[in-house]
Amino acid sequence: MLTEIRDRSSGWFAWIIAALIIIPMAFWGVQEYASTEARPVIVEFGDQKIYQGQFQQQLLNQQQRATQANPSLANSEIFTSDFYKRGVLKSMIERALVQQIAVDQNYQIGDKQLAALIKDDPIFQTDGKFDPSLYQNYLASSGLFSKKQFEDNIRESSRLAQVSAGYQESALVLPDEIRAMLEIQAEKRTFDLITLNKSQFDDEVEVSEAEIEEYYNANTSNYMEPDRRSIEYVELDTSMLAEGLEATDAEIQSAYEDYVAGFAADETRETSHILLSVDGDKKDADQKAQAENLIGQLRNGADFAALAKEYSDDPGSAANGGSLGEVERGVMVPEFEEATFAAEVGTISEPVKTQFGYHIIKVDSVNATEADSIEEMRFELAEDVKLIKAEDLALEKAEELRNVLFEQPDTLEGAASLLGTEVKTTSLFSRSNGSGIAANDSVRAAAFSEQVASEALNSELIELENGLYIALRQNQFEPSAPKSLANVSAQIKSTLMADKASKAAEEAGAELLKKAELNWNEVASDEALDVQSFTVSLIDTERKTSPEVIREVVKMQLRDAATEIKSFTSSNGDFNLIRLNKIEPGDLTKVSQQVKDSTRRMLEARNGQSLFTAYLKGVEESVNPKINEDLL
Repeated sequence: MLTEIRDRSSGWFAWIIAALIIIPMAFWGVQEYASTEARPVIVEFGDQKIYQGQFQQQLLNQQQRATQANPSLANSEIFTSDFYKRGVLKSMIERALVQQIAVDQNYQIGDKQLAALIKDDPIFQTDGKFDPSLYQNYLASSGLFSKKQFEDNIRESSRLAQVSAGYQESALVLPDEIRAMLEIQAEKRTFDLITLNKSQFDDEVEVSEAEIEEYYNANTSNYMEPDRRSIEYVELDTSMLAEGLEATDAEIQSAYEDYVAGFAADETRETSHILLSVDGDKKDADQKAQAENLIGQLRNGADFAALAKEYSDDPGSAANGGSLGEVERGVMVPEFEEATFAAEVGTISEPVKTQFGYHIIKVDSVNATEADSIEEMRFELAEDVKLIKAEDLALEKAEELRNVLFEQPDTLEGAASLLGTEVKTTSLFSRSNGSGIAANDSVRAAAFSEQVASEALNSELIELENGLYIALRQNQFEPSAPKSLANVSAQIKSTLMADKASKAAEEAGAELLKKAELNWNEVASDEALDVQSFTVSLIDTERKTSPEVIREVVKMQLRDAATEIKSFTSSNGDFNLIRLNKIEPGDLTKVSQQVKDSTRRMLEARNGQSLFTAYLKGVEESVNPKINEDLL
């Protein structure tokens, strides 16, 4: 019925779609790549191409995310290894395959769906309702997107998510599968734990200057200053072009009309209806006559809610006196929407025929924000008009600039002359970190590309955020070099101290383990040791001990033994001694519905992902991507 259609366009359904958007946006990023003309192709299959610059940008993004998550790996060779590079490239190939599937199967995100996704995002809401000013302020303050870029990226990410969503929704999860998983999660394990903290041994260890120097000499590659470069560059700034333009009164008037139309689109109406369906044996003429009869009663003072409860064939709203709550444009069927937004508050409509039957509509209130006057908006509208005109002009300039960069590949002077600007320079920066213009990922990726770094050529024209374009070339290069021992001595000493303390804890723990295997109770009675007892399961919401301990306990099995003892060293260097005393099956009748539902969803997601991965693998094998190994 109509209520169900409206509910599926908001609430939990919209949240599911929004959640699906997050993963591809976070994994692949949302920046548009710059022009791909004349770029080296690293992968090609069918009509799809992945360019070297795109790969280098994605590789840099992944390296930065990985080192932020684990700073100790910042100078590791892992991130420059062939294995790591191929993993990043594989993810890009898979995304390109999903894009092709979306095109082939005609997946689309319409304007109404896009609007719903944005309006349902809490960051753009005030008191649970979409606030246009919050949206505009977000775009203006983020410094990341133009409105069109942002909405295009939302649209594209959602379109790609649709491809995998079908597999997620079609995944089967058998009841026995859910039960088996719940049994594992609900299983209760009782154990004792003794922990020898690494810090207990800090006072027992020392590190000499000779050891620090020896470690430094053996591990110099871990203490390297990265390659650093500075660049010279020219900028094409759309906002600067806008400053030299004018907006006519006619252009401002047109922009104001679009502004006012936006307020009309955001208007909602508290609406009630009575539906007389024409399904089954209910004849059209009879239902129309009944509608007219009810309208007569209502206009003579009958209670709308009472008649809705008695006569409406829409059970969802009938139980609520016919109320549909707030109705917005683009949600209801066209005939219903047209009548609703044409009605005056408190009046009873004529019968409105839709595919569902005949509706009697009453608008209870109108919720709309009044637009500011054109005089109040004049300055802002003029700036918007000038910016739009500047964007068109920037596109023309960008095309001219690309030609100059191609014709004069070893200098930026011609580009600077075309733009009437000067060539700027930066300070030295690394592949992963820079300041000023070099703080931008795309700039650093271009600066370290083969084209700029090895071939000493101009970069392609790079489009950054908010209509800023730049072209660059290398200015200065400093190769990677070891940091001085003096600069890293304290860091090395801390590393060696921690390592020695951890080894001391392990040695003491090994002796303790021997004693515990002979007589646990004797060890546990030692007052110098802190013996803790726990009963845990995987569905416990209370964190009783560390996840590392829980993972080790779950691996343990009693088999025929009364108890089992094991030891392990935590990632922080602490030594742990565990005695598993009892394993009991969990009581599934006491498992909450929330846990059951989350387990089912987890299995659906896992099974759906397996289906989709297998499908994607088959597609990849069929297209057989060709990789240019020399560009990896």
